[in-house]
Amino acid sequence: MLEPEIASLLTNLAGEVLSDAWSAVKPRLAALLRLRGGDGDARVLGDLEDARAASAAGSPAEARERVEEALRETLGTLAAEQTSLAAEVRELLAATRDARARRLPRIPVSAVSDFENHEAELRGMDAAWEAGRGAAGPTLLFLYGPRGIGLTTLARQWLLRHRDTFGAGPQLSAVLARDADGAPPDPAAVLDTWFRLLHVPVEEVPSELAAKVAKFQQLTAEGPVFVLLEDVALASLARHLLPGSSLGVVVVTGRELMRSLVSDLHAAAFKVGPLLPEYSRRLLISSGRLAPYATSHEAEIDKAVSVCEGNPLLVRIAGAQMRFDQPYGIGEFATALSDRRPGIRLGAFDVDERSGAEIFDAGYRELCRRHPEAAEVYRYLGLHPTAEFDEDVVAAMAPDLGGRTRAKALRTLRDSSLVERVDGGMYRVISGLVHAHAAERARADLPAAEREAARRRGVGYYVDLAERTDAGLSPRYRHDPPGAYARYEPLAAEAQDVLVEALTRRREVLRAAVRAAYEAGARDPWFYDATCRLAQGLWTFYLRCGFHSDWIEVYDLGCRAALESLERGDLLMLARMQYGLGFAHLDRSGPGDPEAARGAFGQALELVGPALARPETPAREAEGWRRTWSSVLEGLGKLEDGLGRPEQALARFDAAVAALEGVDHPRGWALIALHRGPVLGRLGRYADAEAVLVTARQEFLAPPRPDRFNAAKASARMAEVLVAAGRTDEALAAFATAVGGLGGPRHGYQRAGVLLSRGDLLHARGEAGRARGDWAEAAELFRAANSARAAEAEQRLADHPDPGRSRGQGEGPDGV
Repeated sequence: MLEPEIASLLTNLAGEVLSDAWSAVKPRLAALLRLRGGDGDARVLGDLEDARAASAAGSPAEARERVEEALRETLGTLAAEQTSLAAEVRELLAATRDARARRLPRIPVSAVSDFENHEAELRGMDAAWEAGRGAAGPTLLFLYGPRGIGLTTLARQWLLRHRDTFGAGPQLSAVLARDADGAPPDPAAVLDTWFRLLHVPVEEVPSELAAKVAKFQQLTAEGPVFVLLEDVALASLARHLLPGSSLGVVVVTGRELMRSLVSDLHAAAFKVGPLLPEYSRRLLISSGRLAPYATSHEAEIDKAVSVCEGNPLLVRIAGAQMRFDQPYGIGEFATALSDRRPGIRLGAFDVDERSGAEIFDAGYRELCRRHPEAAEVYRYLGLHPTAEFDEDVVAAMAPDLGGRTRAKALRTLRDSSLVERVDGGMYRVISGLVHAHAAERARADLPAAEREAARRRGVGYYVDLAERTDAGLSPRYRHDPPGAYARYEPLAAEAQDVLVEALTRRREVLRAAVRAAYEAGARDPWFYDATCRLAQGLWTFYLRCGFHSDWIEVYDLGCRAALESLERGDLLMLARMQYGLGFAHLDRSGPGDPEAARGAFGQALELVGPALARPETPAREAEGWRRTWSSVLEGLGKLEDGLGRPEQALARFDAAVAALEGVDHPRGWALIALHRGPVLGRLGRYADAEAVLVTARQEFLAPPRPDRFNAAKASARMAEVLVAAGRTDEALAAFATAVGGLGGPRHGYQRAGVLLSRGDLLHARGEAGRARGDWAEAAELFRAANSARAAEAEQRLADHPDPGRSRGQGEGPDGV
């Protein structure tokens, strides 16, 4: 198996090969391939060009698979021989970052060769779109019908027909079904995901739902926008996710007619019914490649068509199963359909109980007989918390299967129309119906001990993924009794970006894994520990991406899990969970969040105080309690500062510093100083503020791992203190140091903010030309970061025109 980092890098590289960034990728990729020697580079590049052509012709999923396989066979092999390869691939990806960052989000669509029987609906959607264009808002098209009837396929085929129009704008999608507990999804979480896809800086994402909706409508106010909302549980959810453009189209799918979509949002509704027998037969023959046998096996084919009752999902699965060992598989599968052994109940899914059970059970029995390794993987997928998964979790859950065997099993499941490939190296069980059947077969065919062991292995995979990623993203303190984090090293910036992208693709899977772990804790307390470790390991990811809804939900489950396992004695983990929950509310800072943060912080302090007072507390554990005490006090200080109470904030920060006395944690002190220094400045204690921030900057730059980003933040905050103190020459020097420390595209947004402030200071000093230079560069950087703050810089330039002056750099000496 490839190293996880290399595998993730190659997955991202495959996306670049099939993107508009290919012209930038190709020459550097050719140079890497030449390291293998011979003429293999020309052959591989030719294969990649063929895959790009196949993607453009309407087969993106197959093209992505071909590209990934080619890269794994070439660069994956080379990685085992040359340890520098990961760094070189990271550099290649960094070189194409600008093209990637500006890419609009896309819904993958491809032509379905055997698409049948919905021309009337497609024409009706066209007519409704034409009538709705130019109205006050987007056109809403509502498709409804039973599960498996092909609503999403129909929506994507309509998008494919109009790809020239909607190729000029963003395409966004979300699944809005209820979760396993019956709870509807959070539209704020959906918008957070979309903001990330639209490259909105996390600093500019609002905290309140109403503000998020307004921000989204502002971002999508012009041009074509396509939104697909699948399996919508409540009509009210769609109201929060409508783009602002009158040229936009929103396609909503659901199981039943939601009248409020029609009456309140003026959606055009289309009921999608089952296929007629003639279309079912054509689809069965095409999906199973049964044309040579259509006459000789007419009765068997008609039997399958009858059982499927016009449901395209069942037809496709039946066709794929009949494909095995033609022509013998046709008759054998038809015979299996007549086997009325008890199946599963599918009535809750709006699929006929008898036909659904017959199709799925018949196909499963064929798998068990002909491809037992595929049937084994199928059962394990039923134990996975979501229908979406990656190959590595299959390896974790089925450790006795070798890599080639697992790959063969997955290919068999794909050929059987039970599993499909999705973007980013992920797979997905074809529908919730099939996933439910796999779960039923796991319950029926696996001993209880093996089921629990497989769930442990699956959750353990996600614990390892979260902890490995968090260790790579941040050197922060964790409560780590197993010593897991000691195995991992911090990663370079480019590798961190790759990991964040990989976790973003798995966002829903990770949230479901935490929930599944908590629910399993009632049977096995190990899962309660896993819940807390997962929450802790996802902290930096959620903080960096601004996924506050997930962050709060996951840490709330962590608090519950820690409470449930208190008899095992880990009070410190409970305190860390309470602290993390409080910090998530503090970082979101929406209505009610300050009170929620204060409550969670208070509960953490109630645990920490008594623990620190116990003389028998071991030294290592006492250090964890002291760090937690300091962190909670720091959080309370930030809370007071945000409420405009600097005296109370300073008292909390001072107490946080005192809590670290005797603890070897200089970085913790420096982070507190980043908040403490500006508070001292606001209280008029400029000399103290300067001294605190100078020392913090020096600590951030100390070896072995200098943190230049936070050092630059310390310089920028020192510049603000010096401006308030009237020491503008020294402030300009501090600004120059901050600007110099924020080089590179990763920190363009922060650099722009510093330049904007420095430009204001220069203008106040009468240095109009240098001020305009800073404002112009800030505007450019904000635009590159897709920031709304570009308008601030542009407004300054408009308000203070100075066409006769040349642009100044504004770079003073490095005075700090």
